[in-house]
Amino acid sequence: MTLKLNYGGWKRYFSVPCAVADSWLKLADGPALKLILYILSCDGTPSLDGALSATGLSRESIDEAVSFWKSLGVLCDDDGKTDAVPAAEPEKSPEAPSAASAPKIVRTGYHPKDIAEMLLSDAELKELFGEAESTLGRLLKHADHETLISLRDYYGFGDESIVLILGYCADLGKTSARYYESVAKSLYEKGCTEFHQIEREFEAQRERHSFEGMVKSDFGIDVKLSPKQSELIESWKEMGFGIEMISLARTKCVDSINKLSFPYINKILKSWQDKGYFTPEAAEADVKPQKSNEHSFDMDEFDLFTLGTDKEKK
Repeated sequence: MTLKLNYGGWKRYFSVPCAVADSWLKLADGPALKLILYILSCDGTPSLDGALSATGLSRESIDEAVSFWKSLGVLCDDDGKTDAVPAAEPEKSPEAPSAASAPKIVRTGYHPKDIAEMLLSDAELKELFGEAESTLGRLLKHADHETLISLRDYYGFGDESIVLILGYCADLGKTSARYYESVAKSLYEKGCTEFHQIEREFEAQRERHSFEGMVKSDFGIDVKLSPKQSELIESWKEMGFGIEMISLARTKCVDSINKLSFPYINKILKSWQDKGYFTPEAAEADVKPQKSNEHSFDMDEFDLFTLGTDKEKK
């Protein structure tokens, strides 16, 4: 399909340096291009207020665009100094537990010009950037470019693995470069760098989070669980109990002590496991013990786990 301009209604023109299209078009996002077009077309002295009004961008987007063009040396301060981005100081590569003898690699910052040159000579990197934009559902920023190169060259992830990580983060609604790098770093530290390893880890996390989410919903908890509570929920699943049995144990707990207690629920479920009760019918048919004011465990312990809050120490 041919793209053709209709010049009929245009009465005013301004010049755009070829470098904008030749060198920076692949790197600049929408806000950056809006800002440079505003500056180039401005009859008077360009200003921050003028940019906000002309482009309709937020102050944050304008600031990011200014930083981008300063890093290229396109914009400068009043004294003529640019805010060019020198290469960051190299830092040592994190060492995975299983890769103690692996050769050292260094991570460094990348100037936008360097990335533009890399894209011209590295078709796979260009394809990775395109896949990343499609997966994240947004245009990439300079921070994304640096992070994606880092995941490939610094951490050693393959392109397919990187896209898999981005997809997992996008499903969670968290698409910032900082977040998906933190996920990748966590995988690296666990020794999960191959595609099939990452896929299994994500499947396990989704399954665990899904089961935990159902328990939280049944318990009426809308706050983050404590590590101990999460461990107990995982142990109940490993015992072979589904959400229906856990819900029944929760009901019996509240009926007995008038509050929600993870240790008490755990005690009920362990008792059912020992007796082989894995259906509501079997549990309900169990002989109910007579009420007693004495308990075989410390009642204060319940408060340490109730709704994830600790009892105040006196």
